[in-house]
Amino acid sequence: MHRLPDELENELQKKFPNVHIRKLVDLIFRMTLEKALKDGSCYIREFGRFSTYKVKSTKLGKDVIRFKFRISTTLDKKIKTDQYYLDNIPASSNYLFGEKNENICKDKKNQREANVVAEKEAEKIGRDRTKKHVLTDEISNILHELELFKENE
Repeated sequence: MHRLPDELENELQKKFPNVHIRKLVDLIFRMTLEKALKDGSCYIREFGRFSTYKVKSTKLGKDVIRFKFRISTTLDKKIKTDQYYLDNIPASSNYLFGEKNENICKDKKNQREANVVAEKEAEKIGRDRTKKHVLTDEISNILHELELFKENE
């Protein structure tokens, strides 16, 4: 079962006393993961996108699933420039990404580009499948309402 830190769980329980928070959080995480795995991506508005795609692992010598999260630009801008967070963030790094690191990463450029292409493809497939699921649900609801309407006549 997926669990939030106790502090967050207690805070949510205070705000929503009639809801079983552990079950709700677990269900949200499970459904998000399942959607990302089935559809290629799961977009959560103003939060970010979970993407999944298949990649060949040289270490394991077989195909593996790559699971990525990309924060939305809205949230990224909001967090990066918020002075309150900058003043209160508990840790900071003094290490800069320099030429030495750039040289280490040069030989992995092809793999990085291939992963970016796969991630974009997964996002596109996820958007298309989400639209398809929403449309199917809408049609199903209309048909269900028509059946109820006919029964009441």
